[in-house]
Amino acid sequence: MTIEEAKQVRIVDFLAQLGHHAQYIKSDQYWYLSPLRDEQSPSFKVNDRLNEWYDFGAATGGDLVELGKYLYQTESVSEVLAYIGRHSSDMPLPKVRFQALPPRPVESDMKNLIVVPLRHHALYSYLQSRKIDADIGRMFCKEIHYELRDRHYFALAFGNVSGGYEMRNAYYKGCIKNKDISLIGHQCGEIQERVCVFEGFMDFLSYLTLKQSCNWTICIDQPCDYLVMNSVNNLKKALMYLQRYLHIHCYLDNDLAGQKTVETIAGLYGERVSNEAVRYSEYKDLNDCLRGKKR
Repeated sequence: MTIEEAKQVRIVDFLAQLGHHAQYIKSDQYWYLSPLRDEQSPSFKVNDRLNEWYDFGAATGGDLVELGKYLYQTESVSEVLAYIGRHSSDMPLPKVRFQALPPRPVESDMKNLIVVPLRHHALYSYLQSRKIDADIGRMFCKEIHYELRDRHYFALAFGNVSGGYEMRNAYYKGCIKNKDISLIGHQCGEIQERVCVFEGFMDFLSYLTLKQSCNWTICIDQPCDYLVMNSVNNLKKALMYLQRYLHIHCYLDNDLAGQKTVETIAGLYGERVSNEAVRYSEYKDLNDCLRGKKR
């Protein structure tokens, strides 16, 4: 079997042969519990029209040959082609799943957490290094203090809908308590027709900083709600909220993960979705755009 022949094998059928079946299907998009690792919520998507896969948890994807490399833990294309060849001949394939335990997250060792209003000069200095307006940072961020291995640390804290906090300083990026999306309404108790979607809160703060300077080449000159995914892994959670908006403006990263995420949202909501990343196509993300840091 050649590589081109292998790419003609339907990934959905290949996964079914391995014992993996979609948790749900929307349009041409099949969502699975990842065959590459253990998970409770499906984050592995197959675009059946393009016959391509993408794993949001691992931030990687491709064609069937690339999937075979991950499934059988080999870089040998000839070995992968042999497996696919067996599949195309309707021979049984072994079910393969990684068994390695995930590393213990550093957040599990954090103690004595205290959340206070943002005031530390070092955190303001960090915001300034990212060109974020200080008043905007103070409006949407808090300051979190914690102990880790008998030493004291502090970071910016950005709240989510489950009571958790995204944490960030110049040396650390993580989340404490529950990982979830963040929602910020334009007006309390009222849903707007439009929502802007961001991957992380630094991009959200960057957008507000750009909007404050009336940069309409990047920003939307109309009232909008804001949804921060706090990771593309939270896409499934975000989709529940996005369905109520007439216009969905995606300000995601100009990389594979960002492109696949927009593709998925557009696959569900069609013409309601605008890929606003084209407004800053010379930059990796919105904060790099704010800082003038081209790729």
